[in-house]
Amino acid sequence: MKNLLHIFNYIQKYHDDNLDILYLTLEFLLIARNANVSNALIVQKHKTRALEDFKGFLESLELEVVEFHPSLNYKKILKSLQNLTIKTHSLAEFIQIITMQKTILKLYEYATPIEINTLVCAILEIKNGESVYNPCCGLGSWLLHLNTYSKDCVFYGLDINPKLIRIAKALALLLEFKFCTLNVGNVFSETFVPTEKYDKVFCYPPLLQHLNIKAPKESQLAPYNKTALEVPFIDYSLMRFEKKAVFIARTALLSKGAGERLCKHLLDSNLLECVIELPDNISPYKAESYSLLVISNTNQRCLLIDARNFYLKEGKYNKLINLENILDLYFSKQATQYSYLLDYAKIKETNIRPSAYSHHSNAQISLETLLECAYRGSRIASKNDSGLISCYDFGIKDFNPYGFSDSFCDSTLKANSAQLNLLKIKPFDVLFSMRGVIPKIAIIGKEAEDKIVLPNAGILVLRFKDSKIAKAMYFYFSSKDGQEILKKFYLNHNERVGEKEIKVLQIPSSCLESKFLEQCNTNFIQLCKHGENIAKHTKNVKTLLGF
Repeated sequence: MKNLLHIFNYIQKYHDDNLDILYLTLEFLLIARNANVSNALIVQKHKTRALEDFKGFLESLELEVVEFHPSLNYKKILKSLQNLTIKTHSLAEFIQIITMQKTILKLYEYATPIEINTLVCAILEIKNGESVYNPCCGLGSWLLHLNTYSKDCVFYGLDINPKLIRIAKALALLLEFKFCTLNVGNVFSETFVPTEKYDKVFCYPPLLQHLNIKAPKESQLAPYNKTALEVPFIDYSLMRFEKKAVFIARTALLSKGAGERLCKHLLDSNLLECVIELPDNISPYKAESYSLLVISNTNQRCLLIDARNFYLKEGKYNKLINLENILDLYFSKQATQYSYLLDYAKIKETNIRPSAYSHHSNAQISLETLLECAYRGSRIASKNDSGLISCYDFGIKDFNPYGFSDSFCDSTLKANSAQLNLLKIKPFDVLFSMRGVIPKIAIIGKEAEDKIVLPNAGILVLRFKDSKIAKAMYFYFSSKDGQEILKKFYLNHNERVGEKEIKVLQIPSSCLESKFLEQCNTNFIQLCKHGENIAKHTKNVKTLLGF
């Protein structure tokens, strides 16, 4: 991924159009993947002939040719890409960075955040052989995630911008999609499609003013409201889907006003399966709040998921988190503090926003929703053989009361086995003692990264999904409020808690809110500084007393 960014930045020196620069980057990737063509271009001494070979190869792939600047050192680029395997996730991260993070490039209008693409692909449950339609496909960022779920689907993408379609075609070739049709066209007047309906549809409508689109005769949403900018795109897409569709729409459209006719139609037609209200500020320069509309046939109830607090702040924008939890709620159709499964009769036609049906003041979540895993320490017997390796035993006596625990003194030899890697603790793991009225708590520092540190029996290891969450939870459980929750919980379990019990520990849902996490991380830094001072003073006192 760093290599791709370096190449992109290098091409920027010779080209002004960022869409051309991205396309050229992908062109070089395609050439580098063909060793014969790549080597031939590298050894070619005549630049004019090299440009002709470059053009000929791309034309053989049925790609539009964007010639690179004569002063650009194409051999340098190809040599840097030789023997380099670019995996799908690296390509996805590269697209995410240049579209969502490097906002100066102004490419954010043409792509969707990674987390949204991942969520949509999982919800649609695309199977091999199914037809998939993606109007307004932009530069094809969804292909990077669709590739993970079903590369053998029959994909149709459409966008009005030819520069975006050629980028999407290059991505499709890099991802080796078998059945992929990408065309330049107008969503409202397309004539190229071989079928009228598709199994699955995903549409992220652009917010375009003054379209003056006339609704077709069969439309249930006519006439279009000029302030409901997504409705024409949603209406035309609704006529195309067969099994399931997902739309991204402004949340404001789901309450009384411009989107009222849309809400009523979806309910009257039994099309609305689920609404997922997303966090604010997850896309650059989009002040509006957004939601996902999941559409399918013959529904009698609708699942409303309020995911507004499922985010972490990254720079100026927010990142959607807890995707697995959202998907668990969606597929299980369970009612929780964040989800509400309601009969259509209980849903107001003037408001289908999940937050309108939520009551979060006393909401709680289980600790498991924040965890990657939880396990207990155990004894590993040493053996007198040649396979012994150096490890460290870590007990409750090694817990630093304030801040990171990163001192590991009890070196021992253990038999080399897979169990060591399964049990060893990692940086940012949070440790609890299993017994006691109020457990002792520790958080592991980065010193454990290159060591095999094994927790003693009687210690619970909690591995959180994110280091920010880990530091916030360590601080919270060390605080007065957290200690009170732990005290009640341990007393209710006879002062002994294992990994199964700790997962169901209920904590306030506010612990997932970005402001809470940021404040706890700030407080954690202060706690570490105070802890270091306390440790120094304690050492000086012991020295003074002769210990």
